[in-house]
Amino acid sequence: MEPYLELIDLAKSYGAREAVRGISLSIPKGQIVGLLGPNGAGKSTTIAMLTGLLTPTSGEVRWEGRPIHDDLVRWRRSLGTVLEELSLFEHLTVREHLSLMGRLAGLDATQTERRSEELLAFFQLRPFEDTLAIEASQGTRKKLAFALGLIHDPRVLLLDEAFNGIDAITVRDLKRLIRELAAAEVTVILSSHVLDSAETLIDRCVIVDQGRIAYDRPMETVRASGRSLEDLYSSVLFGDKRLSPALSWMERS
Repeated sequence: MEPYLELIDLAKSYGAREAVRGISLSIPKGQIVGLLGPNGAGKSTTIAMLTGLLTPTSGEVRWEGRPIHDDLVRWRRSLGTVLEELSLFEHLTVREHLSLMGRLAGLDATQTERRSEELLAFFQLRPFEDTLAIEASQGTRKKLAFALGLIHDPRVLLLDEAFNGIDAITVRDLKRLIRELAAAEVTVILSSHVLDSAETLIDRCVIVDQGRIAYDRPMETVRASGRSLEDLYSSVLFGDKRLSPALSWMERS
């Protein structure tokens, strides 16, 4: 059986700098993949290539056995994204964003209205539905970005530092929602530096370093080892080395 989503020897260079250097993953339906790694490891570049907005230097992304660039419109209509850099229209309100995204995604007016109401309620955005994006708090803007990523019922969900700026209760509810989406065979790729949140959510741990995959195992393997995700992450990337020098004034005789 063909994998649902494939990254095949994916690479991206900017001149002499190689941001991603041959990443290959085979991802089934309904799996929650944690794409982890330090700053500059190539995570966001990989996510950008998955969206189709960034063209690989070499390699390709396949969905349902076909390169995504064969039909980018179909791919993007099946894709939900919540990226670290929010792309909002500053002078549209929260509700206007939802209405616009629903119609662009091919929903009719009734579907758009019904789903907008549900999303406003879920993300506790009703008090802010008439607020312009430019006037909204960072937390409200991030919740809106999540709602926009879900309104069209995506089959693949890409989350790049998606929990940043959101309160703890909403993060808890989002994690529950993501598990429910995975149970409904939505494939989720989560890129995050918040290892505590990732550890309790992801099914598979993929650690990227210097543009390559340094570790790829099911979370059952991590848990069976008795190690925390933080300890594993540190060991894979740095071994037993201390990450930074001690501060001299903190030393005690």
